[in-house]
Amino acid sequence: MAIFNKGDTMAKETNSTTIISQGVKISGDFVLNAKLHIEGEIEGKIDSTNLISIGKTGNIKGELKAKKLLVNGNFEGKLEVDILEITKGGKVKGEIVIKDLIIEQGGVFEGTSILKKKDASKNS
Repeated sequence: MAIFNKGDTMAKETNSTTIISQGVKISGDFVLNAKLHIEGEIEGKIDSTNLISIGKTGNIKGELKAKKLLVNGNFEGKLEVDILEITKGGKVKGEIVIKDLIIEQGGVFEGTSILKKKDASKNS
């Protein structure tokens, strides 16, 4: 229950990792501080202050906002991250707003991109 209780200290933990396993399909709106690793499928909106990684079998469709996104699977939709890294075999399709973009050979990006100013977060 700690995940849902804002007063619980475990809800503030940022070193933990939530894992969505292969074969799991979930949809909805998610807000989290923990790291998230996806091997299954998520459809919806994700708002995170931490790292999100999509494994080889992982698939996200929707909107995503995070500090960093590492893609080895598939992402389709709209995203805003400080760092987007697409590894060999990873695919991102859609609209991205980023500070830094890294695409390894064999990684794919299809869509539009907007580069955020690196010092913009200091002024907010």
